This record gives sequence, C-alpha cells and structure tokens, in this order.
Amino acid sequence: MKSKSLSALIGIAALLCLCITPAQAKTLKYIGSSTVGKFMHEAAKVYKAVDFSINTKPESGGGENATAAGKCDIGGVAREVKPKILAKGVKKFLIGKDAIGVWVNVDNPVSSLDKKQLKEIFTGKITNWKEVGGPDMPINVYIVNKQSATRKVFQKTILEGAPYAGKRLKTVRPDSAILDKVAADKAGIGQLSFAFGSGHPAAAKVKKINIGQQAATVNNPNYPITRPLYLITKGDPKGEVKAFIDWAQSDAGQKIVKKYFVGK
Repeated sequence: MKSKSLSALIGIAALLCLCITPAQAKTLKYIGSSTVGKFMHEAAKVYKAVDFSINTKPESGGGENATAAGKCDIGGVAREVKPKILAKGVKKFLIGKDAIGVWVNVDNPVSSLDKKQLKEIFTGKITNWKEVGGPDMPINVYIVNKQSATRKVFQKTILEGAPYAGKRLKTVRPDSAILDKVAADKAGIGQLSFAFGSGHPAAAKVKKINIGQQAATVNNPNYPITRPLYLITKGDPKGEVKAFIDWAQSDAGQKIVKKYFVGK
C-alpha cells in the first residue's frame, strides 16, 4: 500500500515538473531600416535580457508606419523621422550616425568622383566611365529600393532632389546585395552604407571611392553623405523597451554602434 502511495506521489511530482517551465524572456519586435538592423543583429548577440524579432524588409518608411500603428515594440529609421510620424506620438532616440558610400568594383581605377559627376551618373547624363577618367565601358548603376532611407538621403544630398534616371539604372533588393552586384560587375557603381562592407562576402571585390577631396571613412567629419540613426517607439518607452534603448545609448551599446557607425 505504501509502495502504491509512493508511486502516486512520484507521478504527481513528475507531472508538476512538466508544467513548471522557466520564465521565457520577452521578445522585442523590431521593424525598420536594414542599416539600423545591422546594429540590432549585433546587439542581439550580446544583449540577453530579451529576445529579438528583427524585420528589415520594410526599411525606414515601413518602420515609421509600423511604429505609429503600434505593430512593433521598436522601429528603426536611418534618416530624420518624418514630422507627420512624430505628430502621431512616436518618440525618436539617436543611437549613432551612418555614412553612405559610393561603391565600385575593386578593379575600377577610378578612386574619386565629385558631387557633380555623381549627380550626372545617377541621373543618366554621364553614361561611360571614360567621361570621368576611367576605362571605356558603359556605367551600370545600382540603387537600393524606394523604401530605403539610403536612396532618399543620397538623392537629397548628391542628386539635389533630382530623380534617378538612366537606361542602365537597376534597383536592387535587399540593400546589401548592392555589393554583390558591384563585385560581379567591373562597370558597376552603387550606393550603400559603409556598415554593410564589414564582413560582407564580396568585401574584397569592391571599394568605396572618395567624394571629391573627402575620404570615404566614418572618421572623416566632413564626409558629405551622412544620416542619423534612430530607434523609435510609440509613445515613451517603458519596461524592457526602455531598458534596451538606454543600453543602446550607453557605453556598452555604443561599443557595438562604433563597430560600424559613428557614435551618437
């Protein structure tokens, strides 16, 4: 009888053990810029207080809309946040600054182009590398998709608001594939954040060119194509969201930021 009672108790204890599981970490849902997403993916490797769900397909524009609609915990924007988004109660938090590079194939002898030359290339007025001191071959231009802040910032800064144009202009998705295209194309030129060159499989086959006399490095404060990087939230952040943003702006978080970007 005692044996049966003991067996019953053991069975009940086993069932209780099955029902008791460790508290699961909260998952923070991120939607937005793939450039800010670069930071998010790296942060996820060291910040273990929460888990992360990271979606960069909607880019900055999608991140703004998703955050304003309350569809994510944190959004990411790689430019200034639109006033109409801020008017919906969205809060922004600067984590760093990014530099957008002009990338060419490593075998291309051109190492510098001024803003006027770049504008004419990306608007289809200059169509052959020989026009800018390079070899006699048509220029293939690769740009990121319409939702990407990279495209908008480059257009404002270099094209002075003029539309992208040209018979050899191609839109590339995702943003990082710009480097794959340029690496495989000696006549190629593309626009992409400096950050994507770090650790990219095609990094050895591409190079950033200088803009006029300005060196293409995040350590150059006068490099002309830069933009702010923001984490954004619907209303004031609380709990795990606030803790993560505080960490991102702290020395520990900035150590991750400065691997790829200029600190805040």
